[in-house]
Amino acid sequence: MANKKQDTTTTFRAPIVTVMGHVDHGKTSILDALRHANVAAKEYGGITQHIGAYQITHNGFPITFIDTPGHAAFTAMRSRGGKAADIVILVVAADDGVMPQTREAIAHAKASGVPIIVAINKIDLPGANIEKAKQMLAQESVLVESWGGDVVSVEVSAKTGENLTGLLDAIQITAELLELKADPTGELEAIIIEAKKERQRGVVVSAIVKNGMLSVRQDVSASGQNAKIRSLMDDKGQMLQKAGPATPVEILGFKDTPNVGDLIMEKDSELAELAIAEDRIEIIGKDTKKVVGLILKADTEGTLEAIKSSLAELVTSAATSDFSLKFVYTGTGDLTASDVLLAHNTNSVIVGFNVKIPNDAQSESETKKVIIRTYRTIYELIDEVKDMLEGVAFDDEARVKGRAKVLKIFKLPSGDLVSGSQITIGEFKEGSRVAIYNKDPEDLTELDIPLYRGKIKKIKVQKDDVAKVKKGMECGIFFQPQFTEIQPGYFIEAM
Repeated sequence: MANKKQDTTTTFRAPIVTVMGHVDHGKTSILDALRHANVAAKEYGGITQHIGAYQITHNGFPITFIDTPGHAAFTAMRSRGGKAADIVILVVAADDGVMPQTREAIAHAKASGVPIIVAINKIDLPGANIEKAKQMLAQESVLVESWGGDVVSVEVSAKTGENLTGLLDAIQITAELLELKADPTGELEAIIIEAKKERQRGVVVSAIVKNGMLSVRQDVSASGQNAKIRSLMDDKGQMLQKAGPATPVEILGFKDTPNVGDLIMEKDSELAELAIAEDRIEIIGKDTKKVVGLILKADTEGTLEAIKSSLAELVTSAATSDFSLKFVYTGTGDLTASDVLLAHNTNSVIVGFNVKIPNDAQSESETKKVIIRTYRTIYELIDEVKDMLEGVAFDDEARVKGRAKVLKIFKLPSGDLVSGSQITIGEFKEGSRVAIYNKDPEDLTELDIPLYRGKIKKIKVQKDDVAKVKKGMECGIFFQPQFTEIQPGYFIEAM
């Protein structure tokens, strides 16, 4: 693990900590309480600056906190640059317990692979129920130590300051176990946590140095642009000539606003060249061995568990495939913009069962180019995920083999529905997957989703069963499962 260079130049690096949780559970209160307590203790004698992060010292041990709304850097960090934070503080209110945004925070934290410390806040309230909060966390697979798990939990009150020292102790112990290292003389890596354009100062970038040294007048590269550092300021308002590992700084010198979550690297460095090369590989898709991330949302817990179980069996049976499946996040309820952000940052596909796609989530998915699929039957969902594991992309337009228009619906004495249809494009085969729309597929937009997905169970031409039919032919199509809402004038696409 160690090398010769590490023995002589690597040093301890302060942990970088981010605080996440449900709105109103006290994330900001905890950050403010920790910061103000430290400022009072150290008597800095100046007004602290909000630069998106700050560093405190606890028992001589430095800790850097990301202090930016939404923690965009944490979720937007690109895989090539490592992790934005080393430790996540998951804030859970003792009176509310686990709430929707708590679940989202858990998913983001687990996807990053960093240690979680649970801070059960608001223990001063009359309605506080610490054990209930721990029970709700256990239901989300976050088992704290007192419940037989390995997740550290600390009970605090940001309002009264109770046990904030215990929280800092937990951070220190966790960080010491991580054995965080950095090389001040090594290649520069600084993560961007905020970036904005101001009228007077121009582009203002907040970053945390993770390795190497960031210096005034240094030529750097980030988000595809080069810049010369004009000035550096720390979170205490002091102007710096250089900043080492774990130091939060505000930077002037960029002409265009770089992306939050990207790395600042020394211009023309080996690391910068590697980042460019990796971007090229991503664009041409040379890596064919792939883990497919899945974000799964369903209408009820029972349905969610049934789908997860079926997909687990599917993955086992597809063990020899070049594709494997990873549950990045599973939950109940309609899709959210946060689901889309998580999918974008983890290169995942969103699959929903009997859930809606609100306008903000749809808009975010179009901006981020995230694939969303929703289904009405578990059969359809499982079948399409199976196609995905076999290397078939979620791209209906590229996969369309035929189209047909429904002319008439027949109901047989057996109860089967037969769609009398005319093939207008390509061909239909027995066993083909289909999608049914109530408008011409040529007029579809990204907002349109199929009314039905399933398979062709059987095709009849007059009274004869046939294996396939081609353009211009009329036939009767049986679907599996049946689609009872189908009507004349609907359109069928075969994949």
